[in-house]
Amino acid sequence: MTRSGLRTLLLIVLGAGLLSVGWVRCEGTPPTVEAPDQLILGKTGQTVQFTISDSGAGPKSITAVLVHAKGEEPLGERTLGIGRWLPLGSPAANSAEFSVDPKALGLADGEAALHISARDHSLRGWFSGNEARLEIPVTIDSRAPRVSLEPGITYARRGGSVALAYRVSERTRRDGVEVGDRFFPSIRIGVEEPADQRGPGWRIALFPLPIDQPGATPVVIAEDAAGNRTQATPQVRIEERHIPEATLVLPPRFLETKIVDLADAVGVNPDDPLKAFQEINSRIRTENEQRIRAVIRDSVPVPLWEGAFEQMANSKVTSPFAEKRNYLVDGAKVSESTHYGYDLASLAGSPITASNTGRVVFADELGIYGHCVILDHGLGLFSLYGHLSNIDVTVGDRLEKGQALGSSGQTGLAGGDHLHFALLLQGDYVDPVEWWDARWLRDRVDPKLAAARPSR
Repeated sequence: MTRSGLRTLLLIVLGAGLLSVGWVRCEGTPPTVEAPDQLILGKTGQTVQFTISDSGAGPKSITAVLVHAKGEEPLGERTLGIGRWLPLGSPAANSAEFSVDPKALGLADGEAALHISARDHSLRGWFSGNEARLEIPVTIDSRAPRVSLEPGITYARRGGSVALAYRVSERTRRDGVEVGDRFFPSIRIGVEEPADQRGPGWRIALFPLPIDQPGATPVVIAEDAAGNRTQATPQVRIEERHIPEATLVLPPRFLETKIVDLADAVGVNPDDPLKAFQEINSRIRTENEQRIRAVIRDSVPVPLWEGAFEQMANSKVTSPFAEKRNYLVDGAKVSESTHYGYDLASLAGSPITASNTGRVVFADELGIYGHCVILDHGLGLFSLYGHLSNIDVTVGDRLEKGQALGSSGQTGLAGGDHLHFALLLQGDYVDPVEWWDARWLRDRVDPKLAAARPSR
């Protein structure tokens, strides 16, 4: 190539470069800003995050000013990088945070606005760049919701159920009962819409005292949209529970017949029956419990039960609630579990009836529980019937107390014909003995339901 041609090529390349730079640095499109639609600030304030994107020269800066009844309060400016000169690579995006603390700024409750200005590295506007503006509505609310407890002392037992009634003064983001590290939401009786469940007024807190939280006491909490929190401690006298233990020897015939058949049904390798049992009693049991929690996630917001629950007719208790089981083979412990229900035995193939009025939410095979039926009794309370030989109901059926749902059997991880009966409240197993007791219901639950009725 001649010197003249090389000069021409260099000029073309230089011109193209200048055009590219000019195209990038002189573009006229403002940046885009991702931000909350609104802010509700409590007395602890909030850190607000923004994402600024620009497909041209790149984001340059973002400025925030809080405008309120007394004037304006600048919150600062954030620089966002050096931008880009050539149209190479992906469009630039940066994030920035601003802390908004009404208490530190001395602001009273009320309405305000957050004004946002974002600029890019464009040379437009006399080198100030293209600008994007946002105005975000702000509500300042430093007052926590008020919680009013229904008066009186409540007596309860660990592993059992508790009913409390209380009223909140305003709409909440979250309210209910904390027990140790567990949280159980309350329910506004008869309110179907989830968004309306947290409205002001009376509600029922029907919740378990988890067996695995010894010493933990319930606290009623309420949090509003601004993050303000109130808590109230109800008068609950708790009787701790002794956990029974049992030793179960696994005979060779049980392992070689029942476990081999069950392993094949649940997708476990049956070649080594003992290892198959261990996997069924751990992994499969855990998966079954997860399935149960998914099934009972939603409950109708009204009590469907009527009076005391009924124990299986003419039955004998063969295993109690919360029994810790140790499984032995040839004198050595090979596995363990906790039995969260009652084993009830009568004649083989005995009719199994609904313990109370409810709606069928599960009627199918369920691993260690074999043929299984689960009923929703409302307000987060469910009954489970396991090891059935047959199922005579389908999902969606409404059953009255005493209506047949199947027959007893030994399906799943059962060594003989019996019913595994369990109650779950807000996702935790609870002792059914209380719910079988009409006096306990009249004294401990019914008055709280009456106090929380929407007519109040």
